[in-house]
Amino acid sequence: MHIKYRLEVRCPPDQVWPLIDDIERQRQWMTTLVDITSTSELPRAVGSTFDMRVREGRRISHYEGRINAYDPPRHLGVSFWGGRFAPGMVMRVDYRLANQGETTRLEYYAEIDTEALPAQVKLAMPLARVFTFFQVRYFMRNLKRVAEASARNTTRQLESAGRAH
Repeated sequence: MHIKYRLEVRCPPDQVWPLIDDIERQRQWMTTLVDITSTSELPRAVGSTFDMRVREGRRISHYEGRINAYDPPRHLGVSFWGGRFAPGMVMRVDYRLANQGETTRLEYYAEIDTEALPAQVKLAMPLARVFTFFQVRYFMRNLKRVAEASARNTTRQLESAGRAH
């Protein structure tokens, strides 16, 4: 199963990146995220690992993960497993940011390998794909809203500081 989503954010990548990379700031737009804890002695880089807790309905699910790509402020790739996923199931997620002058193009890509799933679970995948797409769209719209509001606040602060001098 693959999910792709692209959006334009009216601010530069260095203002979008912290919302994707900073664990505390992720919760501003990823409303089901409870927390992420580093489980690696490595700094945040390719190969570092984490535990993630996500609110799914009325329960909290625990996932383990690893960073696969890390090139600030352009590319973050992670894999995670556990939680409500079937045994052996891994989800890979990629965030790619491209500077377009006054805007940032954000491309989101998620992939779950469903080949090893039992047939009855595979039958539910079209419905899961639709649900996942709408959840991704909701999160990406939140991310856009938070990033653009932050950029507007930064611009106002800079303008105020300029008038004060």
